[in-house]
Amino acid sequence: MAATAAVLLGCASVSDSTDVVNSSAETEATETGVAATTDSAAVDDTTTMDTNMTADNEDETVSADNPVGKARNIFALIQSNPDLSTLTKLVRAADMVTILDSPAEYTLFAPTDEAFAALPEGTVETLMLGDNKLELTRILQAHVLPNRVMSYELKDNMQMQTAQGDEVVVQVDDRGFVVGGAQIVTPDIKASNGVVHIINKVLLPPQE
Repeated sequence: MAATAAVLLGCASVSDSTDVVNSSAETEATETGVAATTDSAAVDDTTTMDTNMTADNEDETVSADNPVGKARNIFALIQSNPDLSTLTKLVRAADMVTILDSPAEYTLFAPTDEAFAALPEGTVETLMLGDNKLELTRILQAHVLPNRVMSYELKDNMQMQTAQGDEVVVQVDDRGFVVGGAQIVTPDIKASNGVVHIINKVLLPPQE
């Protein structure tokens, strides 16, 4: 754990604070075989989180316009995306596969391989070590919300509590939606058990 903390000490905080403008437009994005659809439920400015990430929701009704007949779960989505291979590998190492393929609904902010490559050299390899599983789990949980949050539900300066226990702040600027300082580059990839937003930066929780 000490080795991981040392590697990550120089990483930027996940909270950025910039002026934003309100945006209520719905954004849709699709991934091969998966349709991004509209969700009309609103969320509060502060989202309350079950830090145990228990899976107790029932399966969602399959979207009729999904060409494969059934939306894939969150883990299946990231596993099928070649730009998310590092994230897939880390989810396996942290034994979080059963969480992300459970019927409970989650939102996953999924960093690309390029985002992980931007971390200090050796960070990913160090996190893969068995002794650092707890730290790896903390980092991955910083990318997970306990419910489905579509991009059009994100509000200026919204604070959302992650599974890790800290809050990330939503902002809107000329890049679009920004969560914890990471730009959402592909929003609203709908899964059978939630939604995936692909981001361009790894969200690192504060060091303990």
